[in-house]
Amino acid sequence: MQFIKEYNVSLILDYPWYFLLFCLLLGVAYSVVLYFLRRRKSDDEPLRGRWWLAALRTLSVAAIAFLFLAPLVKKDVNTKEKPIIIIAEDNSKSLDYSPDSAYYHDGFQSEMDALVAELSKDYDVHRYSYGSKLSQEHPQLFSEQTTDMAQMLSELSERYFHRNVGAMILTGDGIYNSGFSPLNNLESLTYPVYTVAMGDTTVHRDASISNVRSNRIAYLGNSFPMDITVGATRLKGESSTLTVLCDGKRLYSKQITFNDANVSTTESIVLEAEKAGLHNYIVEIAPLSDEHTVRNNRRIVPIEVIDGHQKIAIISAVPHPDVAALRRAVERNGNYEVETFLARDFNKNAKDYDLLILHQLPSKVADAGIDVAALLKSGTPAVFVLGAQTDLARLNALHAGLEVYSRIDRQNEVSPMFNNSFTFFTMDEDAASRIERFPPLLSPFGEYKLDGNAQILFSAKLGSVNSGLPLVAMTRQQEHRYSFIAGEGLWRWRLADYQANQTNTDFDDLIDKIVVFTALRVDKNRFHVNVKNIFSETESVVFEAQLYNDNYEPVNTPDVDISIQQKGEQAKRYTFNRSASGYSLNIGTLAAGSYSYTASTQFNGKTYTASGNFIVENLQLESLNLVADHSLLATVAATTGGVMVDAHQLDRLPELLSRRDDIKTVIYSETRYINMLNLPWVFILIVLLLTVEWVVRKYNGEI
Repeated sequence: MQFIKEYNVSLILDYPWYFLLFCLLLGVAYSVVLYFLRRRKSDDEPLRGRWWLAALRTLSVAAIAFLFLAPLVKKDVNTKEKPIIIIAEDNSKSLDYSPDSAYYHDGFQSEMDALVAELSKDYDVHRYSYGSKLSQEHPQLFSEQTTDMAQMLSELSERYFHRNVGAMILTGDGIYNSGFSPLNNLESLTYPVYTVAMGDTTVHRDASISNVRSNRIAYLGNSFPMDITVGATRLKGESSTLTVLCDGKRLYSKQITFNDANVSTTESIVLEAEKAGLHNYIVEIAPLSDEHTVRNNRRIVPIEVIDGHQKIAIISAVPHPDVAALRRAVERNGNYEVETFLARDFNKNAKDYDLLILHQLPSKVADAGIDVAALLKSGTPAVFVLGAQTDLARLNALHAGLEVYSRIDRQNEVSPMFNNSFTFFTMDEDAASRIERFPPLLSPFGEYKLDGNAQILFSAKLGSVNSGLPLVAMTRQQEHRYSFIAGEGLWRWRLADYQANQTNTDFDDLIDKIVVFTALRVDKNRFHVNVKNIFSETESVVFEAQLYNDNYEPVNTPDVDISIQQKGEQAKRYTFNRSASGYSLNIGTLAAGSYSYTASTQFNGKTYTASGNFIVENLQLESLNLVADHSLLATVAATTGGVMVDAHQLDRLPELLSRRDDIKTVIYSETRYINMLNLPWVFILIVLLLTVEWVVRKYNGEI
């Protein structure tokens, strides 16, 4: 920032200026009395330099008297700000693929440096580079994997709000592949944009995988969709083969014929998730003769296949329509295998199931004699649905997290009321408000007690009054999780959902969230390493680790080492940094590929290890479209009042800027008033006068 400050200082006095004469006369009178009317020690030896000493005393006394008039110093500060010229240079990889890339690396950079030097004579030049983000540093040329022009324009507009920006010089090929259209951000700019057109506008023969849309996660044994967009230019009448491979196995193949010179077609396919783990799905279109580039003929799509299959048993005391409603809701998730039992017929091992849904169990019904306590000892989590047949005394004896004490065998009709402070999982508020309109459930009457770890998702509303009692609640007890629905009649909720919305989505989603939370197994391992499964090439790879002692309290005293290996490469070793109660490690960005890691530490004589895999994906967005969009650059310039010039015409810019009448130096004026009593130099001057006088008098024996 180049600011030039100019100062103008004046004196302000609230009294008439002839009061200065009174101050001077007071100083003279004091000096005459001191040096001329008093008798000296020896009249024969008059004080040497008496007139100089009288003058010093006159000035010091006059200055002190002047300060009693409370004079003010008026200080006018004029700050001149030179016009700012912002230079934003495209640093995206698409320019590296241009036929003129050699010129952009060498000659163009020299010309830009010369332009900056020329403009700096008259302007304050601020230079940036942009790609995925804006930077004032100058990293490796044309290394950014994405281009977000809209974000760059928006950030610069905010940075220079109310600043004297004369113009922006924007270099680039006009191609953006991230964020919104930059044309949407032009209204916020208060300065002209001069664009420098780079890149190649020639449309070449080219086939490409323009886009691949797919979920990042698939479940083992399930099918998942993948939409593949294939683009082609100047390939009318030609054909190519689209293939999808995973782990060397061809999963899909189809011949595609391009019927127009410029075509974009989307193939919607369904693949099977056959093996758990992280997998790179390779989507490619076979290269054709004389293609301009084959960089964009291939896309690698990382997908994590999760073995999420779980077995769920719904056990009821007696036949009940709630069981069918619960089963339909749970089975909507293809990863759940659901079995239903009457309590008297259940003879399976509870450990074989990932979740038990216990409808009105423990039960008052004599022939529903099932040992619920023994089921819970297996460690299998459970969802309790309470009703008229629930034996509350036996439920309380389980100490599962909810206890109900009642002296009257009665049920209340209660409606759900959503609890906004619930934190175990996220509940859509619109869906919760619709659930609040569901018909009442029949809930056991009594005094409800939840343990300290429990949270209420829906409380029970009696009429229009919120009782605060739990209707739907969950708890976490160390490695055990339990959920409670304190009412029967869930089948009415499912019917009401369909009647109001023509779907069962709200009810099914609610049950699914309860099941997912409750069925989640707690990992009791003492050593954990957490890392994302998929990173991009531009994203830093960050690990977190936790180590627990015998009481499952976090510790971070021992060192934690980790070995990271890319497939086919040599492993690299790192040591974690200690954080507040754990460990962290940031190893920066990595090249695209599949990686495995093994972390280890030693604590109390034992060795703990954790291993896993992750993928760094190659975005390749900059290679998908290599046709420069100079029309966008021309629109940006014309809309903001600037001009577009060719990359070889940088020397035109200083002349174009000098022609503008609106690029001027701005002067900011500020007036300050300072009391002279607060000026240190006034105090120093008075002390200096008195000190010199005292030294001379001391030297002459007058003191």
